[in-house]
Amino acid sequence: MTISDSFRPFLRALATGVAAFAVASTAFAHALPTARDPAPDAEVAAPTQVTMRFSEPLEPAFSKIVVSDAAGRQISAGASAVDADDRKAMHVALTPSLAPGRYSVHWNAVATDGHRTQGDYGFIVK
Repeated sequence: MTISDSFRPFLRALATGVAAFAVASTAFAHALPTARDPAPDAEVAAPTQVTMRFSEPLEPAFSKIVVSDAAGRQISAGASAVDADDRKAMHVALTPSLAPGRYSVHWNAVATDGHRTQGDYGFIVK
């Protein structure tokens, strides 16, 4: 059985539309965490920094990590930064010698295409 000549333009248009949708959906991806150190709910020795990797390159001016203790006090030693050599990585230094307890990480990530994501997780210092 052959496809009639009148049906071929429809198939071409359908294939073009599917291809355009696939390209557009990858172009508008959101930056989501792919790795976190310390990991969510991990029990660790006092870390010196928090590092996160994302699925998409980040816009440094609008992306940040803030770490706080159980009382809500910020314990980041300074501003977070997107890695200049790897724009999918962001880190923040922590104050030295964290006391045992639970700490919260709040992050905002803005992909280079402008889409914003955010989230929270915690880790425990032994």
